[in-house]
Amino acid sequence: MTPATLPATELPIPDLDWSIASYKGHQTSDGFAYVASLRRNGKKVASVEHDGRGGTVMVFWTTAAKEHRQAWNRWVADYQSLHPENAAYEPESTAVESLIDEYEVAAKLRRATRRETPVLRPGESVLSSGGFTALRGLPDSPEVKAFLRKPDHDFDRFWDGKRWVKL
Repeated sequence: MTPATLPATELPIPDLDWSIASYKGHQTSDGFAYVASLRRNGKKVASVEHDGRGGTVMVFWTTAAKEHRQAWNRWVADYQSLHPENAAYEPESTAVESLIDEYEVAAKLRRATRRETPVLRPGESVLSSGGFTALRGLPDSPEVKAFLRKPDHDFDRFWDGKRWVKL
């Protein structure tokens, strides 16, 4: 297995076949609940839900469930081998939540790109949904250049609209 990297969060994953779409989440009195579509090669194959009360993610398969379920189980196992630090957690939940993180970060980056808002990030290996800074001004504006000249910032990458680029 040659791992791939998610473009927005830069998280290593087994391959780019699986993604999340149509994500909706909300805070409940017991935790955070969500529902989303699980896609394989861009096609919806399942709905994933978490009721926000603890426990595991529920996956409701659509057509060709056996084929997709077997491929998903292999993907989750490969994901777990790439991320042994998450061994204490339920593997399917961890895998789904990493795809949700990618979905949320990518949406924020798309919004910033549409608004021509420069986005910087520190050199951490995986980007969380709040782990970047959006600046006012265009990338080559005096305000952004002045910010980058400050010695106390820890940013080393810039979002060019498609990928992270080293500064």
